[in-house]
Amino acid sequence: MTENNISAYGNEVSFTSLSVGQAGPGGGIVFFDKGNTIGGWQYLETAASDQSTGIEWGCYGTSISGTQVTVGSGEANTALIVSGCNEASFAAQLCNDLTLGGQSDWFLPSSDELNLMYRNLHVNNQGNFNTSAFYWSSTEYNAFNAWKFYFLNGSANYYSNK
Repeated sequence: MTENNISAYGNEVSFTSLSVGQAGPGGGIVFFDKGNTIGGWQYLETAASDQSTGIEWGCYGTSISGTQVTVGSGEANTALIVSGCNEASFAAQLCNDLTLGGQSDWFLPSSDELNLMYRNLHVNNQGNFNTSAFYWSSTEYNAFNAWKFYFLNGSANYYSNK
């Protein structure tokens, strides 16, 4: 920047612009771009392949207060579940402990985030989703149920056995 014959220079900033469907920094597939970095993030990406089949949501009978359905809440939901569940192995813990593509900030998506994966990836034949299975969200319904998403038809409902 030059003003009144005085030049000032700042740190060089580089960034990568990603589109839905492209590979993300963790080697997954970008399924959402919120258009800004407010809150410290701009993109959401899904792992390129399933990390587990048949893992339970966990914490059956334990209420995890405060989980949300909205886009951007999956990370906080996962932290709530991990801190409130005393079981050895469950879906949120699996995501929380995952390191993939050099990234360790993976989390179990919220119900609305799963819906975006379906709408932005699956219906466009991206993401390798198993249409004969359901996917857990990090959104709890109550102490005995959590929201799941079925990629065969894009339906979300709560499942009666976390």
